[in-house]
Amino acid sequence: MIRDLGIAADRLLGLIYPDPIYCICCGNIIDETRTYGLCDHCVRHMVWDTSPPSDIDGMETMRCCQYGIYERTLIFSLKYNGKRYIARHIAEMMRDKMIHENRDRNYDIIVPVPLYKRKERKRGFNQTFLIGKYLAKELGIECVPEVLMRVRETRPMRGLSPQERAENIAGCFALNENFADEICGRNVLLLDDFYTTGATAKECRKVLMQAGPAGIGFIAFAAK
Repeated sequence: MIRDLGIAADRLLGLIYPDPIYCICCGNIIDETRTYGLCDHCVRHMVWDTSPPSDIDGMETMRCCQYGIYERTLIFSLKYNGKRYIARHIAEMMRDKMIHENRDRNYDIIVPVPLYKRKERKRGFNQTFLIGKYLAKELGIECVPEVLMRVRETRPMRGLSPQERAENIAGCFALNENFADEICGRNVLLLDDFYTTGATAKECRKVLMQAGPAGIGFIAFAAK
């Protein structure tokens, strides 16, 4: 029910905010032919991650961009300024990364990293679910945000060492048993907007493995 309401709200936003006439990063006027809703200047200054997928504890990991000024602007505009339509363009970038790496047919289902419920209520949405919903549509697969639950709030990760990040995130996710069957025997793509040390991805993978998926991969929009 909650997911259906979110999808309906996003459809309404799509009518209010059709394909942008302003660059989603800098605000310059563009037309509908511009890739990802970005002007030529911003496309050129995005730092695309051209490295092949890496391995983190047996989990294939893909990153679309390096975390620079332009990438940060997109993430912050989505998360903190409520510009939900940016999620669709971020999903298009993720899709193209997967196509470039020949991974666009490797997965059956997308599971976005959840927010703690109090934070999601305050923000009004979970940005990773929005991105995951659009990416799933692009790939022709499902997005099931209910599989993972964030059961406790964590302190901000900024400024923490890798060890402190791992300790901060440990035990904060749980498997929703009502949706565990959704990923049993299937190839799961875990999705997050940002990647630093991999602590969040590793913790989520550990929980998802309890449901017996065939495999788990990970994709993030931007990475340090």
